[in-house]
Amino acid sequence: MVELFYWIDSFVKNISLFLLLFVCLIYVLALKKNKLKTLSIFACYLISISIIMVYSVILARQKLPNLYLSHIYFGSQFIFLSFFYRSLFIKKLQKRLVDVVLLMVFGSLCIQYGFNPNLFNKFNLFEIVVCSFPLVVYAIIHLFNALTIKGGFMYLNIGVILYLTSSTLIFILGDYLAGVRVKSLMVRSVWFVNKMLYVVYLLLIYIEWHKSFKGAKNNITYMEN
Repeated sequence: MVELFYWIDSFVKNISLFLLLFVCLIYVLALKKNKLKTLSIFACYLISISIIMVYSVILARQKLPNLYLSHIYFGSQFIFLSFFYRSLFIKKLQKRLVDVVLLMVFGSLCIQYGFNPNLFNKFNLFEIVVCSFPLVVYAIIHLFNALTIKGGFMYLNIGVILYLTSSTLIFILGDYLAGVRVKSLMVRSVWFVNKMLYVVYLLLIYIEWHKSFKGAKNNITYMEN
């Protein structure tokens, strides 16, 4: 039973990597027919995340440390998705919110790493929370904006809300379980749930492409800034 779980866990991990590379490819190809700034930003996000994940897998197979890549992952995700939502927002106050949060988050992280450089080689829960929570807030704002102005990227937006909210809670739980005496299978089960949620997130990204960009030049109707 345990061996079956480990096999399924590994299978889901491989599927998530395949889906990531696949959606990265189709969004890059979509840029040939669509010149939306938001699409370009999101494609850059997928490219950066794909490179990080592939390199992480290579290091893992060579049994080399790769934990430091998590800092680049969360940082890149925060930067690209922040600019992604900034380009979607219509109101100046919402755009200003993104600018202020960007400065605050990176300022706080620079101070934290400046006082404790050893964190580069460790799991940083603070970094995960401050880089994920604002993105969830932006996604919710975009959802409310869509109630009055028809907004684009709604499937993708739902994916951001579901995945980042759940994964942040899972990281908090995983960090707690790592500090107490629990069975390794239980800890791995928590991370398995996170992998499954990531697959759902990638599937929603694919659905967004299928609904908005497949075939047609541009099916998204909203004011882009």
